[in-house]
Amino acid sequence: MSVIKKTRRLLRFVVSLQSGTDAESTIEEITKNVSLRGVNVWMLVCSAILASVGLDINSTAVIIGAMLISPLMSPILGVGLGVAIQDRKLLNNSLKNLALATFISLSTSFLYFLISPLGEATPEITARTTPTILDVGVAFFGGIAGIAAGSRRDKTNALPGVAIATALMPPICVAGFGLAKMSSAVFLGAFYLFFINAVFIAFATYLISIFLHFPKKEQIDEEHRVIVRRLIIVFVILVIVPSGLVFYNVLSNLRFNQGVKSFVNTEIRRDDRQPVQFEVVNSTVPRTLKVYTVGKAVSDEEKKALKLALSNYGIGDLKLNIVQLNVSPDEFARLTSDVESNLSDKVKLLQSVGEERKKDVEALQNEIKVLQENSAPDKLFLIDIRRLFPEILSIKWQEPTTDNSNTTSKPGRILVVEFQNDVTEAAKKTIDTKILRIAQSRLRDDAFQIVEQKSAPPAAVEGDVNNAGTGQ
Repeated sequence: MSVIKKTRRLLRFVVSLQSGTDAESTIEEITKNVSLRGVNVWMLVCSAILASVGLDINSTAVIIGAMLISPLMSPILGVGLGVAIQDRKLLNNSLKNLALATFISLSTSFLYFLISPLGEATPEITARTTPTILDVGVAFFGGIAGIAAGSRRDKTNALPGVAIATALMPPICVAGFGLAKMSSAVFLGAFYLFFINAVFIAFATYLISIFLHFPKKEQIDEEHRVIVRRLIIVFVILVIVPSGLVFYNVLSNLRFNQGVKSFVNTEIRRDDRQPVQFEVVNSTVPRTLKVYTVGKAVSDEEKKALKLALSNYGIGDLKLNIVQLNVSPDEFARLTSDVESNLSDKVKLLQSVGEERKKDVEALQNEIKVLQENSAPDKLFLIDIRRLFPEILSIKWQEPTTDNSNTTSKPGRILVVEFQNDVTEAAKKTIDTKILRIAQSRLRDDAFQIVEQKSAPPAAVEGDVNNAGTGQ
C-alpha cells in the first residue's frame, strides 16, 4: 500500500496545476485586456488585414503572423472566466467586446476581399470551410493550455503557441471572404469554425478556473449553480453536434474515394489493360462509376464479376460503366513500350546533364580557388613589384630561417629577389628601399628581410612570381 500511496503522491506532484497559481493577478490581467480600445483596435484591424492577405496569397507565414498579433483571445478568455467566477460585469463586458471584435474583423476582411484583385478560393481558404470535431479538440486543448499558462505566477511563452493553434482570426476572415463572394456555404462553414474555437476556448477557461478554485465575485445558491452548469453542458453539446456530423461525412467520403481507387487499381488494372481515367458521376440515379480503359477489352463475364465485386469495396450502390478506348492490345503494348523507352532515355539524359553540371561546378570551383589564391594580398604585392621593377627577374616569399644553435626563428619573413645581371649594387639598394616603402603602404608590414637570390632558392611557401605581369 505504501508504494501505491507514494505513486499517487508523485503523480499529484507531477500533474498538479495548483502549485504556482496566481489567481488574483490572472483575473486582473484578463479583466484588463478584455476591453477593445485604442491600440487593441488597431492591432485587430492589422491582424484581420494580414490574415486576409495571407489567405488571398496562400501564405501560411503571413497567416501565422496575423494570429500572433490578434487580440481576439482576451475577450474569449473573459467570457469563460466571467462564468466561472460568477462575475456578471466581466461576462457582459467580454461578450460585448467579443461581438465588437468579431464585427470589426468580419467587416475588415469583407472590404479587403471586395476590392482584392485576386479573390480566388485558395487552399488556405477552403481548408477552413468544413470544421469537424477535430477542430473542437484543437480549440479545447488550446484553451486549456492558454488559461493554464496565463494562471502561472511565473508566466510562460505558451500563449503565442495557443494563438497559432486555435487560429481565431483566419476563420473569421474566411467568413468575410464568403460574404464578399456571396457564398453562403463558405461563410457559414468558416463562421462555424470561428464559433467552435471561441466556445471551446471559453469552455476550457471555465473548467480550469473552476478546477483551480478561482475566487467567486458573487455567490449564488446551489440550485442556480446547477442550472447554469446544465445550460453550459447543453450548449456545448449543441455546438459539437454539427461538427460531429461534418466529421462523419468527411470520413464517409474518404472511405468512399479510397474504395473507388482500390477497386479500379485492384480489379480493373492488369498487365494488358490500364485504366487511364475514372470518375464518379453524381448526376445519374444510381450514381455511376465511369472507367476509361485501354488495352484488352473487358468481356461480358468480367463485367458481371466486376459489378459483383463493387460491394467488396464498400461502393456497391454504384453503377459500373467501362468505356473502352479505341486502342488495340498491340497498340497498347507498343505505347507502353514507347513510354518506358522514353522514360529511360529521359533518365539517361538527366543523368548525363547532371554529370556535365557536376563537371562545370568542379571547374568553377577550381577557377574560384585560383582566383582566391591570386587575389591574396601577399600574392598581389609580388605581382605589382614584378610589374613596377623590370630589373627583377623573380620574387617570392620564403619561410624564415631557423638558427640551429638555439632553435629559435629569426623575426620577420624573407623576401627573395633575383635581379638581372646588369643591375648595379646601388640600383639594387634603391629598389630594396622602394619595396620596403610599398610593403609598409600596402601590407602595413616592413618587418621582413630582402635577400638577393644568386643560386637556386629553397622551396617557397607562398606564390612565386617569375613571369612578367602574371605572378606565376
